[in-house]
Formats: sequence, structure tokens, C-alpha cells
Amino acid sequence: MRLRPISCFPLVILCLCACVTSSSPFEPELAPQLLAIAPGALGERTVEQRLVIRWPGGERSMDAVLEIAGGKLQLVMMSFGMRLMSVEYDGETVSATRHVPSAPPGERMINDLLMIAAPLEALRQALPANWSVTENRDNAFRRREVARDGATRVVIDYPANATDSPWRGRVEFSHRALGYQLILDSHEL
Repeated sequence: MRLRPISCFPLVILCLCACVTSSSPFEPELAPQLLAIAPGALGERTVEQRLVIRWPGGERSMDAVLEIAGGKLQLVMMSFGMRLMSVEYDGETVSATRHVPSAPPGERMINDLLMIAAPLEALRQALPANWSVTENRDNAFRRREVARDGATRVVIDYPANATDSPWRGRVEFSHRALGYQLILDSHEL
């Protein structure tokens, strides 16, 4: 597989994780454990993304390319032509290669991607018992909210013209519990 560099949410997560310190990629009160969703549920595709990561006191942008094929999800993040991180996910385990020390945990990156892109029912089934997801849409927008014990932890806003595809246009992901925001501009190849 030949991956082309692009800006994506993984760089955002890279910068975020440098700012959000934790001994574990998951804090049960703030973010669910690794979601077991088969990459095939997202559909086979290759996507280029430009992403901006914002956190209190900072902002970074990066490029990413995402490929879903053969039951695997592969993600490569780059900034200024330098590979920052490579992540592979098979629906059960994450394998990540960090090329810079401040790269975020691959599991957190995969979870954010799954919360954004997984079909609603697949995400609902994968969330732990005390977590829930709702989605609202009207002519102006589509919004997905992920909550723990009724308290919203993540808000995802999709383009007004998006049908069910997070792979075209801008998606804004706000992790309220961990204090960061991802802005992804995606283009499916």
C-alpha cells in the first residue's frame, strides 16, 4: 500500500496528547476504552485529511492519509513532510509507530476516528454500558454527541450537506472532557 501525506485529525491528536498528560490513553471518566468496531464497518476507502488540533494555549495543523482495506485501517500523519506517526487497527488491536516522542497514543486516535466515522448503530453497540451516543440532524446540520452517565463528553458537528459521510468536507470534533478540538477537512480519493 502506498500512502500519500495529508492533513488530518491524527496530527491534531498528536499535539493534543502532548498537552493532555495521562499515564493511560484512556481515563474511564473521560474517554471510553478502545472501541471494538471492525474497520470494514467504515467502508473500504482512501481519504486525505487536513487537520487542526486546538487545545487551551495552542494549535497545530498536520496532514494525514487514511486507508481502510482488507479488514485493516491504516493511518499516516505528517507535518511539513515529516512522518509523525503510523497507526494500524484491525478492529481489536492497535499497532502504532511514533516517529516523534510527543505523538499521542494510537488508541486515542483510533477512538476519536471511530466516534467520528462509525455508523451510529455500530458505535452505540461498541460503547461501554455507561456510555451513550445520540445524533440529531436537520436541514442546517448534523450533530453526534457521546456521553457518559448522561454527561456529554464529545460533540461532533458534520457538514450541513453531509448525508452520512464524514469523508467529505469539514468535521469538527470537540472532546469537552479532555479539552481539545479537532477540525478535519477531508477528501475521499
